[in-house]
Amino acid sequence: MIAGFNGSPSATTAFGVLRYQGNGALDAAFGTGGRATAAFTNFINMPNGGALQPDGKIVVIGNAQSADGTLSEFAVARFNANGTLDSAFGTGGKVTTNFVGVKPGGVSNPATSVLVQPDGRILVGGSASQCPRASCGGTKTALARYNANGSLDTTFGSGGTVSVTAIGQASALGEDAAGDIFALNGASIAEFSSTGVLQSQVTPAPITISSSAGFQTAPAIFQADGTYLVGRTGPGTTRHDIDAQVFKFLPTGAADPSFSNPPFDFGTEGPPGTDLIQGIARQADGKIVVAGLGNGNGFGTARLNTNGSLDATFGSGGVVTGNLPADSSHPNGSQASVVLVQPDGKILVIGQQFSNDTAIAPNIALVRYLAS
Repeated sequence: MIAGFNGSPSATTAFGVLRYQGNGALDAAFGTGGRATAAFTNFINMPNGGALQPDGKIVVIGNAQSADGTLSEFAVARFNANGTLDSAFGTGGKVTTNFVGVKPGGVSNPATSVLVQPDGRILVGGSASQCPRASCGGTKTALARYNANGSLDTTFGSGGTVSVTAIGQASALGEDAAGDIFALNGASIAEFSSTGVLQSQVTPAPITISSSAGFQTAPAIFQADGTYLVGRTGPGTTRHDIDAQVFKFLPTGAADPSFSNPPFDFGTEGPPGTDLIQGIARQADGKIVVAGLGNGNGFGTARLNTNGSLDATFGSGGVVTGNLPADSSHPNGSQASVVLVQPDGKILVIGQQFSNDTAIAPNIALVRYLAS
């Protein structure tokens, strides 16, 4: 299952969901020809993440924004396993939410992470701000928890929502056995009680469930022992060269001294460029797989050993890179955005092919690698 735009990002868009068979073909039994959509407003509906429930239903979260910018809300849609919107969730399968302390129609209220809890409630994390850009300050950490039917869980926060000054955007979520909630924003971590109360400090605990890392500029994921991994940038060979780098942090937020990943390129060192990690996943054996943008314009994947060194058994010195074959309407390179490890150990990388024409939406691209 893949969530993305349905339509050009510069025009009216909807949440789009695709489901593929194991051989890479679209699953015709899902939605219409393998495709399903959900629209909340008449302009931008930006999906940022998703989760699969144990019953096969699909939860997709993101941001719903109106054309004039006066409306910006958390948006959650739930699809049945066959791709139809779940009429038992919210209104026609959809829910939108604003936050206490942020006036309705706040400039920026994206939902960026989702966690389906063991009891079926759905926890969504993101940010709430009156600023159009995070750099202007004042961005609050926002959480909302929904009952299985899409109604806000009134036992959580204030009427089902939390909006506090903590770490800014919650890009990854985790939960321990006691139900306490942990949120990440890059290297920053915050802990909330099971009812949504921000804790004064983080108490290390094993993580029993956690969200997947979606397309992020600094993707982060929890490990079972409470440590967490963050994909960031590192220094290249010159001050104009930006390399990729992975960092590991202890549950308290301190850097783990046992982990060292030197900055690397998604391929051979070339002219100064940008190698950017946009997706991160962990194999069952503890090895780390990252995917992103190679030297400014390439489909890059790398695998690291548990100590942070590049895994020489994967690709060439631990990395695989290169543009996907271009078609006539998408000749302008590609990038990897999301990576996941299948139960059989194969590595699936998802990204985009780009066009020189901004009016043409990117193609969705999938590449699967053998574990070896």
